Amino acid sequence: MGGFSNWAPVIAGAVQTGAEIANNREQTRRTASQIDAQRDSQQQALAAEKAADDERRARQLRALQASLRARQGASGLAAGAAGSAGAVLSGAAQSLLDVQDAANGAYARQSSSIDQNAQYRRQSLLDTSRYNTLSQISSWFARRDNWGN
Repeated sequence: MGGFSNWAPVIAGAVQTGAEIANNREQTRRTASQIDAQRDSQQQALAAEKAADDERRARQLRALQASLRARQGASGLAAGAAGSAGAVLSGAAQSLLDVQDAANGAYARQSSSIDQNAQYRRQSLLDTSRYNTLSQISSWFARRDNWGN
């Protein structure tokens, strides 16, 4: 009987440490899920912002093309020639496409930044969790060894 009573605190400590480790792992999983959800919502907000900007640029292009057509038509009729309406319209469209390419690059950089930030936070969380688990196990062994003295 005396042998078991010496091991009872060690066994109780091991069970308690195991429960703490399991609780910490579950907390880590929940926090990692929250990080993923935040990343997804940020990506969705960025995609919505990009879609709204694309639509705004498309409206600007249509308005600019209509304005240029009207000006070219009026000046062409006054001059008695067809003019270079196609070249002007093409130049305006190319200018707005260049702006859109730059905006797409900016959105890609923002998206990448969101992903990198989320990955860093998630990895930091997992590293901390591993460190805490190892610390708890080491602490348990230290308590066990001290009880034997």
